[in-house]
Amino acid sequence: MKHLIIGAGAVGTATGVWLRANCQEVIFCDIKPEILKNLQIKGFSVTLDFKKVKADIYWICTAEWNTEKVLCDLSKSCKDPTVVIRSTMPPGSTIALSKKYGVKHLAHIPEFLRQKTAIADIFDKDRVIIGTSDEKTKLKLKKVFNSVTVPIIYTDSTTSELIKYAANCWLAMQISYWNEIKKLSDKFKSNPQMVANAACLDRRISKYGTAMIGEPYAGFCFPKDMDALIKSFEDNGLDPILLKAVKKVNKLIKKEKMGKE
Repeated sequence: MKHLIIGAGAVGTATGVWLRANCQEVIFCDIKPEILKNLQIKGFSVTLDFKKVKADIYWICTAEWNTEKVLCDLSKSCKDPTVVIRSTMPPGSTIALSKKYGVKHLAHIPEFLRQKTAIADIFDKDRVIIGTSDEKTKLKLKKVFNSVTVPIIYTDSTTSELIKYAANCWLAMQISYWNEIKKLSDKFKSNPQMVANAACLDRRISKYGTAMIGEPYAGFCFPKDMDALIKSFEDNGLDPILLKAVKKVNKLIKKEKMGKE
């Protein structure tokens, strides 16, 4: 199959590299010529205009605020395209966009990649989440992922959107949790790292966040995803008490850290 990757950042590049490693034809598209030049040097086909390329599957790997424009353009330039959104989308967005632009063969496949190690992560994934209610799209994607040995979860796109937010905000919550434990440890002059390390010997407790005690969660994804999930709750008349507390803890840790610098 021929795959067009729209957006050749960390997620798009990792997606394309994985697809080619699994014997798929890959073409990259990006608005930055320098990114495409580097991919060309590595032997990939590239284009500056995705509207001129005919592909079996179009992968939208742009920032979420550019996703709708790309899908709109695809709906105008391609006849009945199969599209995969990899962007982190608020719950219900993929279904809404499908209806708005008449794109029937649409799926949401969230990524769980770290910015600095995206390519290594995509070859060492824990699971694949495929969110689509369209059987034709599901069958096509089954062929793409037929070599995958980790669990593949097929669900609707709204559930896949929620899975992505739930995962990222859980990780952010763990960072805030250990920062709360540090405050009490400091009061008793205990070693917060020893508390965390010993607690995590319990197999039920993840070690994630214990290496960041005293540091706020930062970067690109966690803050924006926390804000987006909180907004999704509030837009639906719900009060995300725990999520707002996590954000408050992180804000205080960031303020304390800035005060020490």
